Amino acid sequence: MAIQYSDQIRENHIAPGVSSFTAADVPDMSEYTNESAFWVANFFLNSVFSARFKAPMDAYAYNFLRRTQFAFAEHHLARKATLAFLEGGSQSVTRYVEALFHWECFLGQAWHAYAILVSAWEGKAFVKNDGSVEQRLNALYNQMKHVESRIDNAQMLPGATVPVWLENQGLRSIDTNLTFAESAEVLKNLSKYANALMNPKTAKKALNALDT
Repeated sequence: MAIQYSDQIRENHIAPGVSSFTAADVPDMSEYTNESAFWVANFFLNSVFSARFKAPMDAYAYNFLRRTQFAFAEHHLARKATLAFLEGGSQSVTRYVEALFHWECFLGQAWHAYAILVSAWEGKAFVKNDGSVEQRLNALYNQMKHVESRIDNAQMLPGATVPVWLENQGLRSIDTNLTFAESAEVLKNLSKYANALMNPKTAKKALNALDT
């Protein structure tokens, strides 16, 4: 018979909120756009055989597409691992840390995609503490990336092992959150620009169409 651990043990040694994490409606974005797995390859072929961006836009576009492509890939893996954890009875440490790892990777890839995009046009992804999806995405990414400083500065729940954890609605820290629905909106937004930028020859027209 498998050992059943108490809620307190799981909360202390896996993650905060794990005992109440019982469901997750994570949108399946794997088929949202047919091009998501091929943005980088398409950009390469279009740049070689059709037209290419001038520097430094070529570097901005290439790295934006690379980050966005793998934001989609990591979101798919995060969704798969999250559902596997829940289907396994919410006891597996291995499945939980796998899910959290892929969510961390999704946050990083998605945030860097935004950062590259706004750098290309010398803009800003968000205004400080504006509560936007982009601001909260960035906050969660930084909290996971700089876990040591969160521990050093007591910016975690007392006794917690991680600064960001999973709840039924999405990702949560002590001071911010991102819902699973919002994670899908991040991908939808990034994909609009990825589909436009993968072909340098038609990119200007495609980008202008996004603003109309």
